[in-house]
Amino acid sequence: MTSHVDAETLALSAEGLLEDTEESTVQRHVADCAVCAAQRSELAEVTRVLAEVPATPLPDDVAARLDDALRAEADTRRNGGGPPEPESSTGGGAAAGGGGSAAGDGAGVVPLHRRFGSSHRWINYLAVAAAAVVVVGGGSAVVRNLATGETAGAPLAGPGGGVAESSTHGESALSYHPLVVRSGTVYSEDRLSEQAAAVLDRSDTTAPQGAQGDAEGSGAGDRPQTSEVSSEVSSCVQKLAGESRVRPVLIDFAEFSSGAETSGAWVMYYGSEPGSEAHGSYDVKVVAPECGAEGTAADQTVLARATVPAP
Repeated sequence: MTSHVDAETLALSAEGLLEDTEESTVQRHVADCAVCAAQRSELAEVTRVLAEVPATPLPDDVAARLDDALRAEADTRRNGGGPPEPESSTGGGAAAGGGGSAAGDGAGVVPLHRRFGSSHRWINYLAVAAAAVVVVGGGSAVVRNLATGETAGAPLAGPGGGVAESSTHGESALSYHPLVVRSGTVYSEDRLSEQAAAVLDRSDTTAPQGAQGDAEGSGAGDRPQTSEVSSEVSSCVQKLAGESRVRPVLIDFAEFSSGAETSGAWVMYYGSEPGSEAHGSYDVKVVAPECGAEGTAADQTVLARATVPAP
């Protein structure tokens, strides 16, 4: 392989969809080609990023219809039925016949990878390539979406308390993102109001596009690296919002001291959103990181809460 490997083949290699012979050829080329190695590495990263996006719960009515269809199919098979035999392209009589038929000598048999390989290769490639454009071209936006709960079918509140505009596919189109900081504060229940007020004094949460400004704009400690912002944050925000769809305007990755021990915590600040009318106070919730775990009740992970005046 003297030239560069095409993007489709690299994408399929990253997903483990190539046949052994072709995969070996690609691996030998990638070992000596820095350009193709870098491109394959970027495509492989897509799988990891997409795996962090929390799955949207299946609606009850859809789940019920699927259950009914599966139950009906199982009943049919138990009663001696089964899927109809596929018709031969050469006609039913010829296919079922004996010697001389296409089915008899194997001439009409198409290898499985030839029947399905082409379309599946393109479907997988297009999915991976489309995601790669988003990830490679705007990785920070993807990570911010994970942190703010921008997942299909689960729109949260937009500016002014209204529901964010959604596309026909249910993907929320939010016009701003919460401010995400690492203030270095070790919160405690007895000093929560005082500590939260100090963080708010150093953070302009009401400035338009505040969460998308540069790192020097927040004044509330270092921004978390993009790799540190996990999808569990998005899940926690959505579970805490519930039917109210209200989300925090500031999230502080910090620590909480209960007196006996100190552990990591996410501190959610709820108040004035960018461009909206200023509120007189902020509601503050300190939650354990377990809040984002599947099957965990968000309310049970709230370690402390307080209401503090707006700065």
